[in-house]
Amino acid sequence: MIKKIVVYLIVCLSYLGFGQISQYNHFPTMRPSHILDEKLTDISFALSFRVLESDYNGPLVRLRRDSDNAQSDFGWADNDIVDVAAIDAWRGTANVFVVIWYDQSGLGRNAIQNTEAFQPQFITDPVRPYFFGDGNNDRLDINTSIQTLTNAGVNGSVLTVVYSTSKNQFAFGTRQPGNNGNRWSAHINWSNNRVYFDSGICCVNTVRYATNTNNEWQQFSFIRENIIQTIRKNGIILRTGNYTNGRCSATNNFGILYTNGNNGQFATNRFTELIMYRMEITLANTLEIEENQISFWNL
Repeated sequence: MIKKIVVYLIVCLSYLGFGQISQYNHFPTMRPSHILDEKLTDISFALSFRVLESDYNGPLVRLRRDSDNAQSDFGWADNDIVDVAAIDAWRGTANVFVVIWYDQSGLGRNAIQNTEAFQPQFITDPVRPYFFGDGNNDRLDINTSIQTLTNAGVNGSVLTVVYSTSKNQFAFGTRQPGNNGNRWSAHINWSNNRVYFDSGICCVNTVRYATNTNNEWQQFSFIRENIIQTIRKNGIILRTGNYTNGRCSATNNFGILYTNGNNGQFATNRFTELIMYRMEITLANTLEIEENQISFWNL
């Protein structure tokens, strides 16, 4: 009797037009499955040791092991984080170093280091995998002009998960060779325990820096609008105001663990994620990415 009732209900629902229910999205407000889904407008690059965008199907990182200098690409495990178990199985007792940190934006702007002596070491932390700089010459380069990565050396947004250390160092960016003040870059931290952001000619505006903790994992957002510049940490504004010293006119590329254009002041920072847009992104998107980075990476 019960079976007859169930069959009758199915027939009635089909007759009423519900037989096509599977063709429609009845949950349009559900969040995307990865944080950069539907957030690729004005993207410059998207680097991380987790998958950021659902359509991306490439590797996250290429590593070199120092026992025989063999190289291999690695994707992600079921937890969306780079497959550290596979890396550990491959490396054995060897140390591993970053050759390519793959861009997930679809633009192919990978962060690369082909010189073995300059490759930052990668650590297979299962909670928060990362690479770090030795403070002497380690670095990665994105072979795209800062003029392209930003809006002509002015507007731009960087959202990163980074471990702050205290040294006369540049965490990322670019600056014009021979002109120390013409830059688009950040210190996390300078030796005076301040985080700095210069999205143009430095170095007098107090809006460019804030006191910051050392030796700590943090989420940072560096956002430059037409005039207003903002430094955000863990979803909270550290400093904001008018940055009026002029645009960055350098044309060289973007460096990580240093500033491309100056082979000095290399960083000891650790990096797990680095996302950049060529414009200031909306506050809603800023907050959503920040909250996701903080929660996903357990900051």
